[in-house]
Amino acid sequence: MKIILVITNSKGKNLVFSTDALKAYSLDESVNLAKKGQLESVHTVKTGQGSYLRTNPNDTDSDNLDFISISANQLSLSFDNLAYLAPRAKKKFKSFLHHLDLHASMIKARGEHVIYIEEHPLITREQVTAKLKPHKNIILTAAKKFSIDPYTLGAILIDEIARVHPWEDALDKLFSAHIGTNTSVGIAQVKIGTVRELIAKGYYNPNPDDKKLSKTNIMKTSKAYLYAYAVQPRHSIRFGAARIRQIIDYWTHEIDLSNRPEIIGTLYSWKLGTPHPDPGVNDRGTQIAREFYPLAKNILN
Repeated sequence: MKIILVITNSKGKNLVFSTDALKAYSLDESVNLAKKGQLESVHTVKTGQGSYLRTNPNDTDSDNLDFISISANQLSLSFDNLAYLAPRAKKKFKSFLHHLDLHASMIKARGEHVIYIEEHPLITREQVTAKLKPHKNIILTAAKKFSIDPYTLGAILIDEIARVHPWEDALDKLFSAHIGTNTSVGIAQVKIGTVRELIAKGYYNPNPDDKKLSKTNIMKTSKAYLYAYAVQPRHSIRFGAARIRQIIDYWTHEIDLSNRPEIIGTLYSWKLGTPHPDPGVNDRGTQIAREFYPLAKNILN
């Protein structure tokens, strides 16, 4: 196996290694594989702080672990905007696109109905259906609780599922080692900072009996503690519904967004900003309304 992508923390520490088989490994797992000779172009180095991977001498720059690394934050930004890394890909982030290309080949090989986002084949309709349908009752219940359109919620979930799909294996390993404020969590991909805000403002509390989640203590509660709740589908979906309700409430004095999935889809992953009569719609919001809304309707009925 060959490492094609390394995900680091903000200080450049290697956390997760993804191979050409699109299988992700933690640092400890990768060290063990290297010791067994199962990883190409790398060897282990032991220091007082533990064992690490290093690129073999005389290997090309394209095999260098530093050359094929991106930070967890950069990866997270790519979920909202796949084009974010494209201008940088020629120099440092070719590994990111290489990973996407390998994933695309696997998706196309399934012979199913492919979903494209920003011209990248990320998932199939059949895969989306298999991931979303088991949560049908939670989605419908959450939509009713927050008085929002269930198909708008479902469409946004489809969009988030598709964007994260190429990185699912890596994310499982990454979140056990690194959780940042901007880390997007669970099936609804609500950011940890937004989770904290939604609890603080009374939109949704996954466990009202938990003192660490009270309005008094929520700002002091650790990101890891919030993650443990927000990663669970039943809570992630409700946080997603609460986020949609928050957006509708926030803009209500300027425009009624209740039945505007294209605008809600545009605003869902953005900061709240300043409300005005014409929020506008981007390509993401358009795809959510035109493609994912009818798909959600079909899955949830």
